[in-house]
Amino acid sequence: MRAIIAGAGPAGFACAKWLTDRGYEVVLLEKRDVPGGKVSAWRDEDGDWVESGLHVFFGAYRNLLSFLDECELQDCFDWKPSEMVFASPEHGQTSIRFVPWLPPPINGLAGVATTKLIGLPDKARMALGLTRPIFGNQAYIDAQDEQTYAAWHLRHGMGEHSLRGVMDTMALALNFQDTNNVSAKLPLTAMLHFAQQPGAAKMGAIKGSPHERLWVPLIDKLEARGVQVLLNHKVTEILYDEMNNRITGFLLDDGSTITGDIYISAMPVHSLRKTIPAALKAQPYFDNLKHLKGQPVITAQLYFDRMVTHVDNLIFSAHSHISVYADLPRISPDYTKYPGSVIELVVAPAEKLINQDDETVLEQILGDFYRLHPEAREAKLTKYTLVRIPNSVYQARPGVDKYRPDQASPVPNFFLTGDYTQQEFMASIEGAIRSAKRTIERIDRVGVEVQEIAAEV
Repeated sequence: MRAIIAGAGPAGFACAKWLTDRGYEVVLLEKRDVPGGKVSAWRDEDGDWVESGLHVFFGAYRNLLSFLDECELQDCFDWKPSEMVFASPEHGQTSIRFVPWLPPPINGLAGVATTKLIGLPDKARMALGLTRPIFGNQAYIDAQDEQTYAAWHLRHGMGEHSLRGVMDTMALALNFQDTNNVSAKLPLTAMLHFAQQPGAAKMGAIKGSPHERLWVPLIDKLEARGVQVLLNHKVTEILYDEMNNRITGFLLDDGSTITGDIYISAMPVHSLRKTIPAALKAQPYFDNLKHLKGQPVITAQLYFDRMVTHVDNLIFSAHSHISVYADLPRISPDYTKYPGSVIELVVAPAEKLINQDDETVLEQILGDFYRLHPEAREAKLTKYTLVRIPNSVYQARPGVDKYRPDQASPVPNFFLTGDYTQQEFMASIEGAIRSAKRTIERIDRVGVEVQEIAAEV
């Protein structure tokens, strides 16, 4: 059996590995010249790494960690304490520390109780208001999707101060939009998993670029098992036999067609929609993909001639254009060669900035960063990079979750994978791996039927 996978991001790689475990012949296609999808990196003209985003991993990413363990890549992270560091002009730097000697979720609640971010009345209201989700289950959280998180938060007796000071920051880090726009399901899902799993809140930074630490070693392992990994191979159309209801091939941008027995789209949803033929778009399963729109985001890297932070962890920020950032030489061993700070920032929400020129975006970023770190004004900015991604993770707005497709499509030999498909986690690399796992389960279920179709051809 031959499987063709379009998209060499986390979900595509996981599907390729697990299908080879089952004896499939696998071809993994990627339209770009670098693998990794939303977790990609490449070198600039100076030989420095440019990353598509601030790639941070958590102990709650159980499926991802298990997958990397299978691939003997479990040592690629530098783990940090279970702590959320917040920066603001009003409070300086403060944190929520998960108390290590207490069991979850008490360890997180104790951390909220000791933070300086909010006052005692807000802490008490948050402790009461969050009892249901952190002690609850996914079924309850799924039922909250039709409302914004801001509406849910205020309806459960929690104040505006905790909403803007803490939860806006979380929503921006999770989906690049604030609590007035994000579905209640998203932050509540994060709280459920982080609150109930031991060690879930610990943060891991990749020891260097994801290209060197993750994707190149993974490609080497897959190719040693016979997988063809083909970069610069863009799928422009999914070829569909309407009479027999099956996919017959992927048409590539060079005019050639690649064929197999089963086909998997691991492309981002906006890219997938461009390749679907009219006969498939007429079906509700595929037509519903139009409701899944990507969230724009900008990633910036600022190079300074000296160190301008002292935090060896992720830093969150609200009330600015910078939602989350880190000093790469502080958190990643491979970046310690730089004499000064390399600040990688996620700019979100980015709708108003993404189409502005570089100078305008840089001015806004530096203004916000200097307010958070006044000492950085004394340093010299020697270089910067901006990466604009018009369609990042799907916008988890209220009411959208019901349109996320199952991994098994109505076409027996065609499957979807990626963090936008149905799975119990949020849009993230962990969500992508969970989706890939479900994709393989669907393929296993229909394997006999697909083999029969292949035998008839």
